[in-house]
Amino acid sequence: MRIAYISQWFDPERGSAALPGVIARALVNRGHEVHVLTGFPNYPDGELYPGYSVRAYQHESVDGLEVHRAPLWVNHDDRALRRAGNYLTFAAAASAVALSRLPDVDVAWVHSTPATTAVPALALQRRRGTPFVLHIQDLWPDTVTASGFLSSDRASFVERGLHRFCDSTYRRARHVAVTAPGMADRLLERGVPAQKLSYVPNWADESAFRPVEDRAEAKKALGVEGRFTVMYAGNFGEFQSLDTMVRAAERLRHRHDIAFVLVGGGVEEARLKQAVAAGALTNVVFVPSQPFERMAQVLAAGDVQVISLRDRPLSRMTLPSKLQATMAAGRPLIGAIAGDAARVIVNSGGGLCVTPGSDSEMAAAAERLAALSPVELDAMGAAARVHYEQTYAEQAALERIEAILAPTGERVSA
Repeated sequence: MRIAYISQWFDPERGSAALPGVIARALVNRGHEVHVLTGFPNYPDGELYPGYSVRAYQHESVDGLEVHRAPLWVNHDDRALRRAGNYLTFAAAASAVALSRLPDVDVAWVHSTPATTAVPALALQRRRGTPFVLHIQDLWPDTVTASGFLSSDRASFVERGLHRFCDSTYRRARHVAVTAPGMADRLLERGVPAQKLSYVPNWADESAFRPVEDRAEAKKALGVEGRFTVMYAGNFGEFQSLDTMVRAAERLRHRHDIAFVLVGGGVEEARLKQAVAAGALTNVVFVPSQPFERMAQVLAAGDVQVISLRDRPLSRMTLPSKLQATMAAGRPLIGAIAGDAARVIVNSGGGLCVTPGSDSEMAAAAERLAALSPVELDAMGAAARVHYEQTYAEQAALERIEAILAPTGERVSA
């Protein structure tokens, strides 16, 4: 098939923004022709990546993909109007690029976060009759209203408008795929027909996230050798609630054999560093964002990996991409999370779950895991890897996607 893959985020952006590239390249490897419609890279820091400048249009041929970049207002801060400007400028500009630069395609696949990414697909449908599939990564308007960006009076007005927009995209989409079971339940409540819904979880880039044998060398390379390492690697955002790790570290400041390591960056980075400095915590280590191709070694440097999301109704129906990546790497987990993701961690036997936001429970989980033998920890990581292979492996996910993209648009059950 000739496919338009529409995503505001794309390579070389990091973290969850790397997912669209993983999926698009996998489709190319299956023999499809893929045209990516995206913006200019600036996630997660809201700063344009080196080598890029915003222009009216840019075309790249990379890894068998044809990448079409549309201009957008570069921003990723915590102010609602500025973030809206980022989303809406991409939606408008990408629609123009879609109609003027994309060749005719059989179908469009929309990496739906933010929900406004569907606007170019709607434009293609109106002008050319191109069918599109929504792959819901974040459920809107829930994501916006739970973010805290908006005052309560403004949130109600915005929520009503977004509900109307999202309901319209669900009706006009040929199919709606969700990345967590809880999302399907919510969309059924909102009137999306069951025959139009499929569960298509994300998978990890299996070339980058894999078990690493020489963990001692990995710890040395990251400068965290000599201590039991509780690691978070990813975006430092408000939803990740990383204050919990800092407070847990404060509780365990007497345990010189346990270190809390935060790898990455984001809008909360400065505030987290200030909190660590104010508490004079020597057991918290910050490591800058690492190259994507080194992520297997980075995760291997952690004795246990933390998955953390603030407990909101929305997060209970979310499987963050970091979950699959960590399980693919075969690392044990502490899940400071509830809902779908917590069930995955517990049922897999790959780690422990604590109440989101509870620093006392996180500290206790860190001590409990630090008391395990290396063999016991390895067994926990191996269980996580087995669950990944059985549930989220790339080949099975691609077969689901291809079944949906085919002209018949088959429903794929969980």
